[in-house]
Amino acid sequence: MFSTCILLFSGLTSAQDTSADHSVEFAQSLEKGLINGKALWLDDGKSKFFAVYDPDQSGQPKGAIIILHDANSHPDKPEVIRPLRNDLPVHGWASITIQLPYLTSIDDYTNKQSIINQRINSAANYMQTVGIGNIVLLGHGTGAMAATAYLSSQQDTSIQAFIAISLGVLDKDIEAESIPQQLEKITVPILDIYGSNDLEHVTRSAMSRALAAKISSNAVTSSKQINSYKRSAIAKSSTQNSQGYISYRQIVVEGASHEFSGTSNQLTKRIAGWLERHAKGVTLNTSR
Repeated sequence: MFSTCILLFSGLTSAQDTSADHSVEFAQSLEKGLINGKALWLDDGKSKFFAVYDPDQSGQPKGAIIILHDANSHPDKPEVIRPLRNDLPVHGWASITIQLPYLTSIDDYTNKQSIINQRINSAANYMQTVGIGNIVLLGHGTGAMAATAYLSSQQDTSIQAFIAISLGVLDKDIEAESIPQQLEKITVPILDIYGSNDLEHVTRSAMSRALAAKISSNAVTSSKQINSYKRSAIAKSSTQNSQGYISYRQIVVEGASHEFSGTSNQLTKRIAGWLERHAKGVTLNTSR
């Protein structure tokens, strides 16, 4: 049903079908076909955009996750996105998956970053209106790139942690705009997770991402900016103290592709486990 509207990140070279622009009509078709979750229409300051909200299913809420899909996909994509938004609420994490703007090239997210930023802010505001203040940002592929740019540029944000799935590094003429440079500026805990059979620009850049992220991680940890770490068992372990950083973790899911086909359960378990240790209940507020 949605195959003509989905351009995978790995094959995004041209886009001549303007009907793929995720217009109101497209979002409405998604809404009609939605099986799980609550359809929402939020405002990014210029227009309404589609989102899907999945409330906590555990009875012990820990926070909420804003999910950003990959290039020219949608909030109910069967790979990666749907499994996460369906399964994370079982672990105590509500989710809100937002529709991102249509992209015309593999790095077009940079041209539409301001719109994406507004949509992230709108999703965060919605979560706060339903009483959730402990918010994590999660992105897949291009969504992870956009989330990195957002977190590196925001001086004041409600985001408490960041999960990057299949975060790649594209060649840039301007070094200040590169993913590693942006990672150096992020001051919240980061989970960098990708598949061993992921896209080439994801796997080859793993070391550069790790080195960049640990620069900010060392600074955050040494200055004790993360309140959740100050009282956590992992922060007090001798191993973490000797390494000098605790707020960045890179995980490879063996055998997983960019779409994590057949390995979605492993992906969810890895993310849920990391959240339990690093992001649970930092500023949770369930008052209505």
